[in-house]
Amino acid sequence: MKVKEKKVELIELFYDLIYVYALSKLTMLMENGVIPFAGFFRYLVVCFVILQAWLYLTNYVNRYGRWKWYEYGLTAVNMTAAVYMANTIDTDWGEMATTFNLAMLVMLLCVAVMYFIQIRLNEQDTGAARNMLTILTVDLFLYLVAFLASVIHPGQIVLWIDVAAVLVGAFLPFFIRGRFDISIISFPHLVERFELITIITFGEGIVGMTGFFDVKHVTLRPILVFAVILCLFGYYVTQIHYLCNHHRVDRSLRLMFSHYFIVIAVNLITVAFKFLENPEASHLFTAGLMIAALILFFAAIFSDSIYIMKNIALGSKMQRNRVDFWSLVRQLCCLSVLRFTDS
Repeated sequence: MKVKEKKVELIELFYDLIYVYALSKLTMLMENGVIPFAGFFRYLVVCFVILQAWLYLTNYVNRYGRWKWYEYGLTAVNMTAAVYMANTIDTDWGEMATTFNLAMLVMLLCVAVMYFIQIRLNEQDTGAARNMLTILTVDLFLYLVAFLASVIHPGQIVLWIDVAAVLVGAFLPFFIRGRFDISIISFPHLVERFELITIITFGEGIVGMTGFFDVKHVTLRPILVFAVILCLFGYYVTQIHYLCNHHRVDRSLRLMFSHYFIVIAVNLITVAFKFLENPEASHLFTAGLMIAALILFFAAIFSDSIYIMKNIALGSKMQRNRVDFWSLVRQLCCLSVLRFTDS
């Protein structure tokens, strides 16, 4: 089966910047160096909601996008709503719930309209479009219920409805598997899109680390912080960009799910580094958060090993596991040195 090649347009990079900005705003949910369970749960829910909204439009562009006038227009509306959504993010869920869910309604409605237009045009296989329109209809209903509930009485019930919307978006595709031509999926384009949003997320992490570089008090700590981020970035690029076979026909579900966790892990690593500068932060909690984020990062990348090119001699499966294990050990050693220099 012929691999579908598709160029990543500049507007897609612009689109990624807005969503990474929204993800960076989530660091506001981390209070006083200790994240309460409720706050951490809220952080994860909002993170998944934002990434899912990003993925809905990314999948549409990957499968059907030709960047006609209506696609530009609806994408511009989607991005405008995403900026409003980002600016609603607050530690007080009651304050952000109404506008947040309204923005999600607008964003998903834009994508649903694009899929509906593709079904009406019937210019190429519409099986995937019909599947996604069904999923989006269910999600739109849930976000509408969440919006109305937040207007009447904002509370935890709204958060649980958003959780249901995330689960629907994540797992309904496994149950609604209507027939469609898998060749409409451009795996090379999709990999490049995930690489872009991950690299921009790393960039946000570097921006967050600039506070460590104090020219008046030169220490080893900022060098070690930068070295850790650089090593993580290098590991990601090596595994996903150089070792993976991008020219293939695949639904790429594992690639999608793994990058949810990769992006979240990079954000959590950034948060843990920021806690190093917070005198009120618990050292034990900071170390635990960093180790958990690193394990999540390496596990998510390792899950994509099924995409590694067959002509690359990496040895046995045990040897690949050993390489990943020692990579993790090296990162943890760097963090241990960093912790001691901080003390």
